[in-house]
Amino acid sequence: MNLIKKVDDFTRKIEEVILSYGIIFMAITLIGNVISRTLFNKSWTWAEEVGQILVISITFVGTSHAARVGRHIRMSAFFDMLSQKNQKILILIMSLVTSITMFYLSYLSLLYTMKIYSIGRVTPSMRLPMYKITSVVVFGFFLTGIQYLINFILNIKEKDVYIGTEKKIGDEELISGY
Repeated sequence: MNLIKKVDDFTRKIEEVILSYGIIFMAITLIGNVISRTLFNKSWTWAEEVGQILVISITFVGTSHAARVGRHIRMSAFFDMLSQKNQKILILIMSLVTSITMFYLSYLSLLYTMKIYSIGRVTPSMRLPMYKITSVVVFGFFLTGIQYLINFILNIKEKDVYIGTEKKIGDEELISGY
């Protein structure tokens, strides 16, 4: 269990850095471009490309974070009607199948990234190698697979039903603004 905690903590730190700095840098870049275009009538040619790269990064690393905090899509109406024993069985099946699916998608995206690398494709404006951008997709799927695998193991070892590595059934859900 100690190894699982270390892996979970390590992936949490990676997610936090990529998500927080990615969002901040995207906001600065896109807002700066709007200001430059409005005040100086000059648009940054690279800003849209950077924005797209950061959206890809935030989206695919964000899936891992969503799995960690239990904010992923699930059929809660059906799930909530089940007994705790059946919830446990269903969450084990869902976590394992989703983990395997994420690892498979990571493998497929790795094959795609290797193909992109072999043809030498680059981005139009900044001339960045596309394989560096698509490798973020590989990494995001892989991190998400790890999160679901940790969730699977956690549900085997613990009595409670965990819908994310940091969220179990019965935890208070605070929804701000409601």
